[in-house]
Amino acid sequence: MFSGKLARKLALLYHPSLSQSLTAFSKIAELKQVHAHIIISGLAHNIFSNIRLIAFAAISDFGDLNYATTLFEHVEHPTLFMYNSMIRGFSQSTRPLESIKLYNRLLHAQISPDKFTFPFLFRSCSISSLLVTGQQLHAHVSKFGIDSDVFVLNNMISMYCSCGELSNASQLFEENRSIVDVVSWTALVTGYSNSGHVDTARQFFDNMPFRNSVSWNAMIAGYAQRGMIDEARRMFDDMPERSVASWSTMISGFSQCGMCNEALELFREMVGLGIRPNEPALVSAVSACAQLRALEQGVWLHGYIEEQRFEVNVTLGTALVDMYGKCGSIEKALQVFNEMPEKNVLSWNSMIAGLALNGCGKQALTLFWRMQVVGPAPNDITFLNVLSGCSHSGLVDEGRHVFHFMTQEYKIELQPEHYGCMVDLFGRAGLIKEALDFVTDMPVQPHPALWGALVGACRIHGNVELGEELGKHLIELEPHHSGRYALLSNIFAVAKRWDDVAMVSKLFKERRVLKNPGNSVVEIRSQVATN
Repeated sequence: MFSGKLARKLALLYHPSLSQSLTAFSKIAELKQVHAHIIISGLAHNIFSNIRLIAFAAISDFGDLNYATTLFEHVEHPTLFMYNSMIRGFSQSTRPLESIKLYNRLLHAQISPDKFTFPFLFRSCSISSLLVTGQQLHAHVSKFGIDSDVFVLNNMISMYCSCGELSNASQLFEENRSIVDVVSWTALVTGYSNSGHVDTARQFFDNMPFRNSVSWNAMIAGYAQRGMIDEARRMFDDMPERSVASWSTMISGFSQCGMCNEALELFREMVGLGIRPNEPALVSAVSACAQLRALEQGVWLHGYIEEQRFEVNVTLGTALVDMYGKCGSIEKALQVFNEMPEKNVLSWNSMIAGLALNGCGKQALTLFWRMQVVGPAPNDITFLNVLSGCSHSGLVDEGRHVFHFMTQEYKIELQPEHYGCMVDLFGRAGLIKEALDFVTDMPVQPHPALWGALVGACRIHGNVELGEELGKHLIELEPHHSGRYALLSNIFAVAKRWDDVAMVSKLFKERRVLKNPGNSVVEIRSQVATN
């Protein structure tokens, strides 16, 4: 017999309200049990049963698109509602292009789409930047007489904005002035703001008959992205009502502009008001701690995350690993990394980078080889971090092997930073000739930073003659880089060639080179001061 609990869930599945039926199950396993009961009861071909099963599997929070696809493929003649459910499900997944394929199947089945079909198709085009497909769908909207639906209109405007066609989005908005709503206005404000046209976005914003928090947030984000953080803060302060997304947008803006103390101060203010932060706010706050190297604040923030039982998913977990690594707490970084239920290439890269930065080159190598077995495929950043670890730990043979592995096995396109790591590796180990030969044999033009690494190696190992030659060449390459003069001057100072030190100082002054001021960071009682 069917259990009472699942019987109630079966009844809820048949509830007249779709929104009610979508809450029938808390996991896909329960749906499969009900599905099995439906088959045993001879209701497998009942169209209403199939509609609700597919809808739950495709679009509910606990659904499974693969299972939904299996259900869908076993229906001989899927209905429009079934197609719409699948299209919606794929548009909200990591496979949005599948929704376009389903739409083509729908047309071949000679089923006419409705106003519920197109919004999610346009969403798929937005995600995938499919402008031509979006334009074709726009034509279909007119063909099927659905162009007067505001929900469809708003998604078309968003699609054109996402694809960079702001003029088309504006034209569509103007042609439909009679039906536009606050979402239509907000779509344009967001589109222009995200594209860097904050002045135009502000014009639309100022002309809006009614504003919601999304439109305010779009302006704040737009100003922050352009570095206009004071304007962003004024917008934030002027908001009549703030959502958690508003706080998150402002915190992210401060963090992205390097105003990390302000980001953390605002985060604490938000928490103090009893507002539960969302994931972007947490990630931005953790990132601010990483930039400041503020370990004490990072530990407090991690404790808050655990106390409030936030899910440490791959994004937040990676941010914590990065923060602990940059703050020098490699044990905590490893603990967070090992406890993460899911890791992506960024997670592995952050952990390897943390080990490399803290002088744990051999551990970074071990983790890299483990990544080959159980992790995602490494990318160019992975190899850069591993090579950096080898360089700082004097692992010359291992570095050579990793470089060969990168180019021969993974065929990764080399960046200037990869060459720089190899030169630094040889230079730190005192293999000046090998470093010079490596530079000479490079298939690309050496960049100044690479020559700088060589000059630095000459200074460390007392090769004054080569250091002088390369140092002078480096100054000619970057005549207004103050660090290049300091490097050559140090080489002469080590050799006690004081006349040459004076010569470099004179040249520095004659060329009116500006010296970049140094700064330090000190954390005192959870406050970070820079000077």
